[in-house]
Amino acid sequence: MAGKYMDGKDFMKVLDEDCSGVSLVLLFGTEEYYIDNCIKAVKKVFLAPGSSDMDLNVIPQDSKADFAELEGLIQMPPWMSQKRVIICRSQSLYNSEFGEKEEGILKNIPKSCIVVFAPEKAEKNRRITKFILNNGIASEINLFPDEQLSAIIKNSLKKDNIAISDANCASLIARCESRMRLISSEIAKIKLFCAQTGKTDITYNDLEDMCPPDLNASIFTITDCFGSGKCDKALTTLNSLLIRKEPVQKLRATLITHLKRLILAKDINSRQELAAKTKFSPFYAGKLTSQANGFTMDQLTDLFIKALESESDVRHGIMEERTSLEILIVKASARK
Repeated sequence: MAGKYMDGKDFMKVLDEDCSGVSLVLLFGTEEYYIDNCIKAVKKVFLAPGSSDMDLNVIPQDSKADFAELEGLIQMPPWMSQKRVIICRSQSLYNSEFGEKEEGILKNIPKSCIVVFAPEKAEKNRRITKFILNNGIASEINLFPDEQLSAIIKNSLKKDNIAISDANCASLIARCESRMRLISSEIAKIKLFCAQTGKTDITYNDLEDMCPPDLNASIFTITDCFGSGKCDKALTTLNSLLIRKEPVQKLRATLITHLKRLILAKDINSRQELAAKTKFSPFYAGKLTSQANGFTMDQLTDLFIKALESESDVRHGIMEERTSLEILIVKASARK
């Protein structure tokens, strides 16, 4: 599949099938946990049991290694394994000059070796990225859509006879910021909790007791107060988030993102269509559509502009971060 970016699922499929000819790979994107799992899968496929000390080389993220050092590793034959596995996580090496000499090094990777680049950040317009795309496998692995994450959570818990509703799945995803590493950790915690208590159905209160705070739910609560005159409720919700040490900058960014999504939901005005276009879970898309219906488009646009102006005041030192956000909430909560 040279010349076409794969997702993580397609990459795993390649490893499950005939992958003996694979010698050059780029893994990048925002879903670090799945990228790590892809790297583990590469090791499992190509390394013989107990051979890591001899047949595996890892160039860490902060390494200043150059292509000459990489070439030296490439030319070393494996001792016990099908291939020598080289995992290059060095951002410096990925970002370094990539000309004909470097191309020649990667073109001449022997069949007895596989080189996997997995930098923290990759850019599609870089020459090295384009080279790997056309001469190997480039897999872009980003955060999964909410609907897919919800299915993963439900299926994992179902194996232990634990039920969870769509609403609580959406809450768990929001608490973990859609990141599989955090979600996996929380699923393990839930399973342990249920094994100890005998519970077979996870409630919202269970999530409140065990998991990180649901920032999205709090932002929904604050936004519900906009235009209703319930300024005290909005400020109380904000204060509870600040007591839990949620950064004000993060709260502002989440609120601005939420207002963008409300504008989109208002424009589309269909839960099903919103879920299909954005890959939000049907539950979350429904909540956005329902809340958006409580505002006119002009009101939502005005709120969004006010939020951007508030952010600008902070960036230019006109107002302190928390005070600015509180004033924004007071203004937005004024009766329509």
